[in-house]
Amino acid sequence: MTARNPFAGSPVGVVVDVIDQQLEPLRHLTFLDKLALWASWAVAAGIFLTLGWMAMAPDDPYGAVSLMLRTSSTSMWIQAAGLAMVASAIGTVLVGRSLPYAGPFAAAFGLAVVSLRGRTAESLLIAARSSELGTGGLAMQMLFEACVWMVVLALSFLMASVVMRWCFPGTQPRENVPAIRTNNLPLAAFAPIALAIALLAFAIIGAGMNSRETRHTQVIFVVAASVWLGCFFAFRVVPSRGIHWYVLTVLLMCIAGYAFAAMQSDSKDLPMSVPPSNFLRVPPIQFVAVGVAACIAAYWSNLNHHLAMAEEGKAEESDGRG
Repeated sequence: MTARNPFAGSPVGVVVDVIDQQLEPLRHLTFLDKLALWASWAVAAGIFLTLGWMAMAPDDPYGAVSLMLRTSSTSMWIQAAGLAMVASAIGTVLVGRSLPYAGPFAAAFGLAVVSLRGRTAESLLIAARSSELGTGGLAMQMLFEACVWMVVLALSFLMASVVMRWCFPGTQPRENVPAIRTNNLPLAAFAPIALAIALLAFAIIGAGMNSRETRHTQVIFVVAASVWLGCFFAFRVVPSRGIHWYVLTVLLMCIAGYAFAAMQSDSKDLPMSVPPSNFLRVPPIQFVAVGVAACIAAYWSNLNHHLAMAEEGKAEESDGRG
């Protein structure tokens, strides 16, 4: 029995169904497929490092890439959303038939790359502590901004579905692989299980960050590893094939992380650049972009594993009949 899309009939369900129905059966990427995949990343990085930086550069040259540091934040968001949709469209055209959600991955990659041109979240923290906002208020603003960036990537998923329908109208649906269920847990349990594992991984991997300066590479690694591990191991408990549960995990992690940071008391003994919570080290654009890219990468790994298990099951069934 195939897993039913729980969002069937809704806009989210339409996007998921369109992409799933347009894909070829998942297969190993050829050398040309890999070249196209790398090209999609290069194009996305080029778009965001040039046009993206012009639209998203902070007013303060020593500030982080954030809506909070721009006087024209609405204009910045609109331009960033447009560039993300362009990057998603290009990635879908190049690799869409070979790898699911390659377009949104390219868009998330581009957003993550442009954030590296700005400073770390220390600039946001210092600005908050220098004003009446405080770290609690900063955490709530970061939570809201993370939700806003998530809308940008949701638009990139929508663009990918439109491009798939327009460019590959004759593509046959991929094979329906039976869902491999080892328990009676609902598919919706994937997100909370993945969230719990991701938060635990974030606490373990980021345990040494509180005594070090904030660095882009460190923050990106902790977020990417946490999200990937959460989605990877949650699939072993609830083998969900819906990408919406993976993306929901990232959104829930942003909400839980920044909400927890807002409840942390800010000690006056801490230096200006050291936050009371490690979640305040992660700029919202990096949390969302890196998290979504990591969950799509986990989806690719899990889907390969799912298809391999299904093939093994078919082989065992045929051997038993023989």
